[in-house]
Amino acid sequence: MANQARETAGGAGRARGRMRLPVELRAFWVASLAAFALTFLVGWLKYRAGQSWYNWDPLSDPLFGDLDEYHGTYTLLHTAAFFFNVAGRPWPYPLWGAVAYPPFAAAVMAPLYRFPIPILLYLIVAGAWLTALVGWAIRGLMRAGMVPATAVLLPLTLVAISFPVERLVHEGNIELVMWVFTALGVWAWWRGHDDAAAVLWGLAAAMKLFPMVLLILLLPRGKWRAFAVGVGTFVGATVLSLWWLGPSLGVAWRGSLQNVFGYQGARVSEWTLRELVANHSVMGLAKMAALVAHFPLDKMTLPYYACGALAMGVAFFGKLWKMPAANQLLAVSAFMVMFPPISYYHTLTHLYAPLAVLAWVAIRAEQAGVRVRGLLGTMLLFVPLFTAFTVTTYPQARVYCGLVQALVLVALFCCALEYPFAVGGTD
Repeated sequence: MANQARETAGGAGRARGRMRLPVELRAFWVASLAAFALTFLVGWLKYRAGQSWYNWDPLSDPLFGDLDEYHGTYTLLHTAAFFFNVAGRPWPYPLWGAVAYPPFAAAVMAPLYRFPIPILLYLIVAGAWLTALVGWAIRGLMRAGMVPATAVLLPLTLVAISFPVERLVHEGNIELVMWVFTALGVWAWWRGHDDAAAVLWGLAAAMKLFPMVLLILLLPRGKWRAFAVGVGTFVGATVLSLWWLGPSLGVAWRGSLQNVFGYQGARVSEWTLRELVANHSVMGLAKMAALVAHFPLDKMTLPYYACGALAMGVAFFGKLWKMPAANQLLAVSAFMVMFPPISYYHTLTHLYAPLAVLAWVAIRAEQAGVRVRGLLGTMLLFVPLFTAFTVTTYPQARVYCGLVQALVLVALFCCALEYPFAVGGTD
């Protein structure tokens, strides 16, 4: 009956074509536009104050810097030198820059460097993906009964002003492909296609390990077989990639391990302005606490992982297990983005999936004429996460974007634990 009532309300809205934009979406839209305008104002003031270009230009890094980094490395594909340069040393001391990604990510990147113009291929993929996302959102809003102008402008402007999206494309980062896998996996999971979701999330985890946590979303549904499929996909994609990268499984395995963990070890040990600004991992907050407590930073990795795993386990199996699917997705996505010790701006694109689900809840609530407690505040928390780092970075005042965003991500996680995001007791 509840489903039938919602469909009837949705049909009436579509027939009128005049459904009011929910207050939560309207507030998020206005706040996002205001934050984007603030980016230019703050940048201009910092520039006039004579601050360095890094403090006022959010796109100050070299254009397509991440993509250009590995041109020389991929000329050595299928040889031991791909992992260990001529000096025999892995990351962080390579000749050209050994690939600091797990094997499947390294394999996915290979076609880019086989293409005559890698940047062009990257832009084609990015353009197709962003066009598909905007088109999907427009279609959904129009089906819900939104005025066509609102249905088009809302997703189009939000994508255009999103700093994580801009930074992702500007740097040419391979996170784009992983974002495709995770987002399509969320769509499949939300539609009940659990096996497809598991495969997509398994592939994403094979590119970077942290999306593996998404598989726990299958457990409250009792989808143990799908969970196993996801783990199997991760293992299979990793082994096949190691075999393909060559020159042998053993060489590829040892090289990948040393490069991936060499990169992470070097980054984790840093306590620089770049890390404070760009890295929104809660590891930054843990480092601050360790410094205050005079705890050695080189000994905090294992306690950090143990405490994080324990906190997530207690939260998910103790409370989130019986909460709405929107809450589960929001909490797991926030944890996936904030817990890895290295997590830069472009990883925040993975939060668009839970944001879309919260927008869907807001639309359903508007159709039903009710308000969902905590939804407005929760959606507004996404604004500082999608805003350029220059707005929330003031070194003179000891305010840094990475630490601010880490706190916001913790707040998002707590909101998922506190407020049930559902309409009328249903997902």
